[in-house]
Amino acid sequence: MRRTLTRRQFVGTTAAGVVGTSLLRAAPAFGKSASAPKPIPGGFLVPSFETVPVNPDVHILPPFPPFDMSAITDFNGTVAGTEIQGTATGSDGSSWTFDTDMRFMDGEYVGEDGRHHHGTFGFV
Repeated sequence: MRRTLTRRQFVGTTAAGVVGTSLLRAAPAFGKSASAPKPIPGGFLVPSFETVPVNPDVHILPPFPPFDMSAITDFNGTVAGTEIQGTATGSDGSSWTFDTDMRFMDGEYVGEDGRHHHGTFGFV
């Protein structure tokens, strides 16, 4: 007997396969490097989120030009980033605003040990 898939079942099955394949390829991202990357000198002050060129509380800058999106000094590779802002409604009817910053970096960097390394990094 031949079984047909609904559009919802097909999309769900296909999405699960794509995600599963992506996770398998990303496995090296969980490996530990011999040396940590050096952070960029600038970033944000907390709690004001003011950007500063040196001595920040957090070594991350906004995900758009002219800022350095990689967050890693001496980095050569691929960087993707986005900032998503919006509102949401809680199950109790309360309203919330959100601002998320998501990035990934994959490439070569000079570690704190002064040697070249390859790594994949990401954060939300």
